[in-house]
Amino acid sequence: MLPLGCATTQKTGNYADDARREYELAMESFEDEDCISAEPLFKRIRANYPYTRYAALSELREADCLVIQDKPAEAIEIYQRFARVRASHEEVPYARFKAAEAQFAQIPEDWLLAPPAHERDLRAARDALRDLRRFLLDFPDDPRVPQAAKMEQQALQLLAKHELYVAEFYLDRDYPEAAVVRLNALLATYEGSGFEPDAMLLMGRTQLMLKDRTSAHATFRELIARYPKSGSAVQAERFLAGTGG
Repeated sequence: MLPLGCATTQKTGNYADDARREYELAMESFEDEDCISAEPLFKRIRANYPYTRYAALSELREADCLVIQDKPAEAIEIYQRFARVRASHEEVPYARFKAAEAQFAQIPEDWLLAPPAHERDLRAARDALRDLRRFLLDFPDDPRVPQAAKMEQQALQLLAKHELYVAEFYLDRDYPEAAVVRLNALLATYEGSGFEPDAMLLMGRTQLMLKDRTSAHATFRELIARYPKSGSAVQAERFLAGTGG
């Protein structure tokens, strides 16, 4: 590999051919994950050959380099700008997916394994969920859909689990009204997370604490109807039997 500053190609005088040759040279470094060498070459292609397809491809490779260098926020900005400015480009699905993937990568790993403390900022998870849902909706036939769907489900479960954790946090501190707000948010926003039975059972129990037996019985009955095989449904039946429902 040529040292940085010496990497060059012999000019042919043909604008498109020269752009292609420089892009191929930059890709040699990129494929070795040598972004220190590759990134300035991609920038040069964008500056010198803005009207070729290699300028757009170089823009994406710059963003890819930022991912490799663990700079997800900067990469996301480029991917999103690419998708916005080059809306008809064939690589827009790639840019949209990579932006969502970079959002997802910013979720700390321990948040995926255990409920976070209720004060933690889950902005990255919310942004990832939003972008992944849009990607799945807009590009249902894209080959990256299975990977996007897996990340979408993980983000969905994390956010729902967090809402359930916060509701329990409020109940432990005798704030049942606040718990109801968080449980309603979980059920309205994170459908499909798998935490719905637990949330509905806790909602019914909280409504009983608030002496709203009518609402509690309605919640328990809905839980049993929607999730009859869940352990929460069994407990809901017990609450109904024990409270005259």
